[in-house]
Amino acid sequence: MSDVDTPYELSEDEYRNRVGVLTDRLRDLQVRDLRSIRSAAERIVEHPSGTTHTAESAAELLGVAVDPRAVRPTQIRSQRVRGGRVLHLLRATVWTPLLLVDATNGRFVVGQTYLSDPKVSAGATTKVALAAPDSAGTIPSLVYRGTRQAVATALDENADFVRRENSWEADIRRNGILMPLLAGHVEYRFTDAPPRPAVGVVDGTSRTASAHRVLGLTESEIVAVTPEGQRKWLTRFLKGLNADVSALAITPEPDYERLFSSESAVNALTAEADLIVGWSWDAHAPGRPQGADPTYASTLNLALGAQNIEPKSFSAEAQGTLLAERAVNTLADYGMINPTELVYALGREDLTRVAETLGLSRHRDERCAWLIRLMTSPDSARRKVLNETLGAKAFSAKNRSRPTIELALRSFSGYDGPYLERARNAAVHALWADVGSDWDVVSRPDDESLAELEEKALAEVHDGSPGTHCHEVAARGVVPLLALGGLGVDRGSARYRGQPAVVIGRMMQNEWGIQQLMATVRASREDRPFPRLDPEGNELPDDAKANTPSYNNDWLRERVLKEDVTTPVTAAEEPEKVLFESVRSAWDAFEHFRELKDPPYDSLTDDKWRDAAKTAGRLSKNIDKYVREED
Repeated sequence: MSDVDTPYELSEDEYRNRVGVLTDRLRDLQVRDLRSIRSAAERIVEHPSGTTHTAESAAELLGVAVDPRAVRPTQIRSQRVRGGRVLHLLRATVWTPLLLVDATNGRFVVGQTYLSDPKVSAGATTKVALAAPDSAGTIPSLVYRGTRQAVATALDENADFVRRENSWEADIRRNGILMPLLAGHVEYRFTDAPPRPAVGVVDGTSRTASAHRVLGLTESEIVAVTPEGQRKWLTRFLKGLNADVSALAITPEPDYERLFSSESAVNALTAEADLIVGWSWDAHAPGRPQGADPTYASTLNLALGAQNIEPKSFSAEAQGTLLAERAVNTLADYGMINPTELVYALGREDLTRVAETLGLSRHRDERCAWLIRLMTSPDSARRKVLNETLGAKAFSAKNRSRPTIELALRSFSGYDGPYLERARNAAVHALWADVGSDWDVVSRPDDESLAELEEKALAEVHDGSPGTHCHEVAARGVVPLLALGGLGVDRGSARYRGQPAVVIGRMMQNEWGIQQLMATVRASREDRPFPRLDPEGNELPDDAKANTPSYNNDWLRERVLKEDVTTPVTAAEEPEKVLFESVRSAWDAFEHFRELKDPPYDSLTDDKWRDAAKTAGRLSKNIDKYVREED
């Protein structure tokens, strides 16, 4: 059965007219020789128009242009993007078979696994993310590293994803690609083959992938062929198309299927694109850092942002990840973290050597704690950059949590989807209000160092002043607690209500909570299920049927929120404990009263109920004066 459905019958005159139009369109499509490409590249490079390409890289970029002779330096324009950056763009008509769906687009993070997770191994797991691209010095080019198989597989999976989420095949067959693409130079530096220059589409990936499907191409087939081989294929393809259309012109009987198939191919063959020829700071943007240069990779990250994809928008996971990547890239641009720390923060590749360079261990909990410390730094300069990048008006856990934990969860990407989904639902409020306190992450590579941390944290609890070690325990334990399915969203009964931040906050102030967090950290290192401790701190026997995210969530909330396991150590904490117990008791009594009283019970008119309502209202207003909505 044909892939092209005949939409309707045409009259003979209309049929002949469309064949004539198709013949004229093909006449204008010719593969130009390399001399015209090199001449166009030299014109661009020699002109003071903002490009930082070399003659060689410019020629590789302009090799996708349908008519390089029409390219002029005066056509370069500047486009402002977020973060006080500027992209320098050149509009041209390009051959879509010579383009690749680039891996930069943020929506690809959905469902990917990352080599920062010890459970993920290259070649043995699907949707393994490529390492974050490097910037090629002053050349506007993204440099990807990996084996040929890894790159080809990642590109195919990315193309399949965007076609699944947002296919434009039917529209392209009829109308072509109507919106311009955003494309730039890419270099794949294979570890097992010579490097492969290419042109990658960073915005318009779904349109590019759909056009490739119409033409019968895959990303792995394109990247496997050299640019010279691509041009030879394109010449043969055009020759075949011309032969088909010429046959249509002389065949007496209309061949609708061949006509629509040829029209679909021609429509998918070319597109308008903005080719990136340079980038820079925006000279008119305020607050530009002195002595710092933005990288090309981070500028593209800011240019793409979290744009919507029609008809679907970016997922919350993709939005959170993009914000986090934007934040750490901006910190690197401003010189507040070094390149090694940036790789560690992004977590897209095997971090064994990177962690050693930073003086840290390979364990996942250590990277998670380090990320939390980075993103909640009390340093005023870092806080200002993070506030501007994340859009946070105040230094609060709420505005840090989702982006921070999305990056941290890359170290747990080998876990099943339901666990991660529960973690993401809880992540919005999973940090606590005083994360800006003065604490740091120390390398703890073995059981002995973890035992030392636990001992010091317990000593702080016994002294009545949870401090730096309690914060480190919580920072190490919060993401494993979420990822292993130990804590989730607020879904318990009325007496166990509370944001995950409340649960974490209580756990880091009592002996049992510290022990439970440390047991979770050890379980994440040993690849064991979520452990449950009894009130004495002993691990309960594992019950696979009961060890589910929903059960663990209710169990942990009941243990932490139902029982006040914190020992008062100051005069103010004793009445505080009485207050919380009284409020909970009053709420439970009212719920019990409603259950026992016959309807209607929504109109309580006695004076005692009016007095109770006034007292509760005054208490609520007084407490509300001192409550800060930060976590």
